[in-house]
Amino acid sequence: MEVKKIALFIIASILLLLGAIFLIASVVRPERIFVGGILFGGGIALAIYASKSKPQIVELKVSWDPSGKLTTEELKCPYCGATLPLPKPGQEFIVCPYCGRTIKLIEEPKW
Repeated sequence: MEVKKIALFIIASILLLLGAIFLIASVVRPERIFVGGILFGGGIALAIYASKSKPQIVELKVSWDPSGKLTTEELKCPYCGATLPLPKPGQEFIVCPYCGRTIKLIEEPKW
């Protein structure tokens, strides 16, 4: 990676040097100012590109450790009081196997 940056800085300095030579030579022949400006601008752009660092990818692992005692709660049908089966992750509705009613599951925090 460092070799690429060094090569880009060398090329940028060569372009800057040639651009400066063409800009100085534009005193004799004015049409050289365009070539000198392009070379000089390209050298600056290449130096800026080479000096930028690439973002680093950081892996972040999060773990959860409950601070208190965990208790399980049994889900009961609000209509008939029967025990409901455990819902699958992401499931929003559950059907009571006894009365057949559909119950919407709402997860609320207990503060």
